[in-house]
Amino acid sequence: MWKRNKDPKFCNGKFDDPTRMNLGGTLAQKLIPVADNVRNLFTRFGLRAYKVRVVRVRWSGKKRGQGVPHVERTLDILPTPLVEDLSALTEVLEPIGIDETGVVTVSEISGRFTDDQLRYLSDDGEPPGPDEEVFYEIEYPQPDGAGGDVKRRFTLRGAPNYSPGRFQWTIRLERAQEDRTRQGDPR
Repeated sequence: MWKRNKDPKFCNGKFDDPTRMNLGGTLAQKLIPVADNVRNLFTRFGLRAYKVRVVRVRWSGKKRGQGVPHVERTLDILPTPLVEDLSALTEVLEPIGIDETGVVTVSEISGRFTDDQLRYLSDDGEPPGPDEEVFYEIEYPQPDGAGGDVKRRFTLRGAPNYSPGRFQWTIRLERAQEDRTRQGDPR
């Protein structure tokens, strides 16, 4: 038969419900800036020389793909997160040329971001409109710093996962088509 352990004396049998707490005031939330400063050291030392961002594009027509696209806004994911296992991207020969496919994991995303921000939702929690498209982009700077950086487009694959004990979010991104130009113009 299952036996219940004694409640710890400091709780007196009254346990906290995380859905009724102000999680912003917890120790885990207060330590996020410390973790972010440590993560930024990887970028400062040149160990994370790429940029991860969310890009929101609006089309001048009433639907995606109609009219002229323009970048409405971008959200840089800073400090620079860890992009894991880029070797998971493989080149595939298509009738129009060589294309990339695969899924990468991006971890060590600051805990200051919200689930809504990472899932492309607007400030009021709404999904992209019919005339918008939103995607992740990983930019790889050229080693000589001369510009013309490579921008690869990705879509979110699955729900973001928050790890409060590691002060971070982790997401999985799937390689998508239609990268922006090296100057940042949508195609």
